Amino acid sequence: MKKLMLALLSLVLLSGCVTKSLSVEDRHQIKTIKILPVYFAVENFKYTSMTQAWGAGLGAGAGAAAGMASGASSAGTNALTGAGSVVGTKAADGATMDISQAILNNMRAHGIDVGQLVRESFERRIKQEGMFTIVAEGERADADVEIMVPQWGLSLKNYSTVLYPVIGVNGSMKRSGTSVWRNFNTISPFNESNTLAYTPEQYATDPEALRAAFSRVSDLAVGKLIEDLKQ
Repeated sequence: MKKLMLALLSLVLLSGCVTKSLSVEDRHQIKTIKILPVYFAVENFKYTSMTQAWGAGLGAGAGAAAGMASGASSAGTNALTGAGSVVGTKAADGATMDISQAILNNMRAHGIDVGQLVRESFERRIKQEGMFTIVAEGERADADVEIMVPQWGLSLKNYSTVLYPVIGVNGSMKRSGTSVWRNFNTISPFNESNTLAYTPEQYATDPEALRAAFSRVSDLAVGKLIEDLKQ
């Protein structure tokens, strides 16, 4: 249900024009903002490592070798190759599930919440830039800011053994219920500033590696949103 709600909220946020710049008039009239709770779903975690690539590749190779060794026909070899791919992929999926769950467990055990990291980064940048005054929940503000993290995870880059944090962040600002600013940003492994990466084992056992990686990628995503908000 939470995942469905997040998808619907993302759709609402990005409906109509994908982005909307803050007008000069709104910029002058909005002095205080309230940052609403960040929408973030742990289950949207995506994990891509060499284990999956190797599993599928080795499975296919094993199937083809078995077919040739038995003198199988071309059709038989193709069938065996397919079977090998399935077996290899299933084995890789099992290993991936184990390590990805260990990473999520490590985050949960040490209170590492990507949604909270994004919120803290946004608040910090707003204060540094002196753009608006942030008021607490329950207080009246000139505008409300909504932030969502519809995608996040860890991914390899060019068959790397280390994994890079990835994230997608949507942001919007509403004044009297009307959207006055809207934008989004994604940080992939190929972003030139996304340079902090660790091995799967480090992510699974070292909470500070997790915190550092996702704090860094949150700052990168939020930084681009802030730059757009300033224009």
